[in-house]
Amino acid sequence: MTLRTGLQELWLDLLALLWPTSCSGCGAPDRDCCASCVRELSAPAVLIQPSFGLPCFARAVYAGPTRGLLIAFKHSGMVRFGGVLGGQLRPALIAALSCAIGASGDTRAGAQTPGRVGPGAARAGPLIVPAPSRPAKARERGYRHVELLVTAALRGRRGEPAVRLPLIRALRTLRGRRGQVGLGPRERARNARLVAVRSRARSALRGRTVVLVDDVLTTGATLLAARDAIERAGGRVVAIALLCVAVAPEPTAL
Repeated sequence: MTLRTGLQELWLDLLALLWPTSCSGCGAPDRDCCASCVRELSAPAVLIQPSFGLPCFARAVYAGPTRGLLIAFKHSGMVRFGGVLGGQLRPALIAALSCAIGASGDTRAGAQTPGRVGPGAARAGPLIVPAPSRPAKARERGYRHVELLVTAALRGRRGEPAVRLPLIRALRTLRGRRGQVGLGPRERARNARLVAVRSRARSALRGRTVVLVDDVLTTGATLLAARDAIERAGGRVVAIALLCVAVAPEPTAL
């Protein structure tokens, strides 16, 4: 343990005496995210590839520290977990971007490596489109959680190159859209269809390849609706990046 790490741990111990807390990942006392969960989250990435009809990459199963931190990030205002979870998303996003850059047909020097995109490649390369947040939930949180995850993933950790491809807020939810939790299969599918492309994003999407990004894959209904909306606007979804998978969907023809 370095002197800096020791001082940080001492400071956290003092804070825990004043404001008792517990780990969002496992419930252990005295830390928002304990050392054991940090080690698990820092383990080398082994990507999950759900069967979804096109390249689809996820960093983890929706369980353990990933699930705990994501719930705290989305529902308890623990915005600082966005950096940790964005780091988790990064390998899946880079894998999806690698597929998309190949699909875009950009063969210029440097354009084939996310994080080292050549000058001018941003216009010809893929767009990154996050799943939309409902306006009421975004106002309640104070941030659009998937966008924040993507931004952290693009930035990378210390010593990693930034990924320099455009992130655009192309999707919006329609009136009547609710949270998917607690809905039956038919209600979930109907609710998921309430997604559309923003008017001002249509010209940006036309003729472009797109990587869709979301936090959790359950049935895939939201991603299918987002895919359809983007393709109606003239874009082409070629890959999906996910933080985690709750239930792997049945293979779906896209």
